[in-house]
Amino acid sequence: MPIVWIIAGFTLAAGVWCISGNIRAQHTAFLSFGVLAILIAADLALTAEYYSLNSLMMMRLVFGLRSMLICIIFPVAVWFIGTYTRLRKTEYWAATSGLIYAVFFIAYLWSGGNWFYTNWTMQPSFVFLGETLSWANNTGGPWLVYFSAANDAVFVWALWRCGAMWRAGLHYKALPLTIYFLLQAAAVVNDQLMGTKHEPFIQLGQFAFLGLVVVMGVSLILETRRREEAFYKTVGALQSETAKRKRYEARLNYLATHDPLTDLPNRRQLRTILDTTLQQYQTSGDLGAIVFLDLDHFKTINDSLGHQVGDKLLRLIAERLRNALPETRCVSRLGGDEFAVVIGDLGRDRTQAEAAAMQAADALRDKLAEPFAVNNHQFSVGGSVGVSVFPEAQSSDEQADVGALFRQADMALYRAKATGRNRAALFASQMQQDARLRLVIEEGLRTVLDRGELELYFQPQMDFQNQLIGAEALLRWNHPRYGLIEPQQFIPVAEETGLIHDIGEFVLTSACRYLQDWNGGTLATPPRLAINVSPWQLATVGFARKVKRSVTRSGIDPASLTLEITESTVLQDIAEVTRTILELSALGVRFSIDDFGSGYSALASLKKLPLHELKIDRM
Repeated sequence: MPIVWIIAGFTLAAGVWCISGNIRAQHTAFLSFGVLAILIAADLALTAEYYSLNSLMMMRLVFGLRSMLICIIFPVAVWFIGTYTRLRKTEYWAATSGLIYAVFFIAYLWSGGNWFYTNWTMQPSFVFLGETLSWANNTGGPWLVYFSAANDAVFVWALWRCGAMWRAGLHYKALPLTIYFLLQAAAVVNDQLMGTKHEPFIQLGQFAFLGLVVVMGVSLILETRRREEAFYKTVGALQSETAKRKRYEARLNYLATHDPLTDLPNRRQLRTILDTTLQQYQTSGDLGAIVFLDLDHFKTINDSLGHQVGDKLLRLIAERLRNALPETRCVSRLGGDEFAVVIGDLGRDRTQAEAAAMQAADALRDKLAEPFAVNNHQFSVGGSVGVSVFPEAQSSDEQADVGALFRQADMALYRAKATGRNRAALFASQMQQDARLRLVIEEGLRTVLDRGELELYFQPQMDFQNQLIGAEALLRWNHPRYGLIEPQQFIPVAEETGLIHDIGEFVLTSACRYLQDWNGGTLATPPRLAINVSPWQLATVGFARKVKRSVTRSGIDPASLTLEITESTVLQDIAEVTRTILELSALGVRFSIDDFGSGYSALASLKKLPLHELKIDRM
């Protein structure tokens, strides 16, 4: 029967395709269907051979092989349908059916098929589609009933799984099974009707498997395409996600090394660049410089006109610094209104390199002094500059590294600020000593009162007739290691750290106690005592109350106490300062302006205050 062989070949090809294409991918549905298709192809081949035989013995042998093959086909069908319909514990159902059909297989083999079919008789040949076919008749044995019941049970179970697929809404998977069951039902009805005629015929039941192969093959091909589409879609999504992640990583890496506002390298990247440059110059002997630049009064612009204007101004400053010098190796924003510029190729002579670095610093300040236009505003920005030349000289007591360069440039910047705004300073070794002394001062100030190291010295004040009219209390710090430290060295540090309030209260209390002791003595003592008051003290709410408390406790005449203030004190917070001065003047305390002429206060402002003395600044 050529047509059966063709069908068998088609089925075999479908099975091999499913297995070879998907066994490695571990798609169980494809694998189980491939095995099932190969077994069905074998059954069809045996069927074609059966109808072409002329020997009853050979027909019985082939029929027996088909029967035993069916004992394998049905458990594999259970395995496939369970997997295809996503049944839980598919292995359990497949193993159970396999065990049942194994019993039938052994029984058939043991009995030679007599327990299933008996009374074999050769029947006359018949013609089907122009081909002469052989046919044999038999009678069912005692085991045939159980065998047929098992087969029917498998079909009922398969129908149940098909219905479950419909109920689950998986219509595209349930439809192929439904088509197969309709074909199988039509084949069974046809075989039953033909059997009632007691005439030779071709049983179509096994050919229904062809419909299963075709429909399921198409279904699995479509499933494969769906999976491929889903796979490529997933791959595309993963690629897009990977590309997005790489962009984010690149952005994060960029933000880790650059300032997001100005796109300049940040402090971290500056350290890397400077470290590389420093190593190169240490090897070659060339010199370079790092310039720290702090903008003057930028906070005023930012606060008065808003952060948007301030940000635009920072971007313009960054762009101008980039293009300011041809020898610039790197421009970095350290944060806020602080920038750093690395300058290279300054030669090998240190004196010339230092001069060139200071010229570069002046050029940077000149560039910043050129007007900036932001939102209809014109700005001329000044800057304080600290310069440090690297590598450090061999005689330096600090090993040259990036951290040391940062500290040196920072110390130079601090010195530039201390000498006035919009100035540049070059790092010198003396700054290192001053910085160490400042550190000692800052640490010592925290315990200076507890250790009793502050002392008051008194400088008499004489009139033109050489008569004693008063005295000025001079504060000194008797340091156990450095000896007497002048106030101009530790008072600025005390003001920056906030310790000036405790120190000022100590001076006030001590002065009142000395006046109390002098008033009770017999020696000639000054009638008045003047003490210096920091601007930070006078501008603090509650300062007048502290003075009143000290005067009251000591019992002195308030007029014997003179508070010396500077011109800058009056300008710092004129409203609060004026209120405090008027309140204490009403009590009787005298006030004196120290170093008059060093500031920029107007006489009109000073005339409004109850001042008793003006101490002229030395020319």
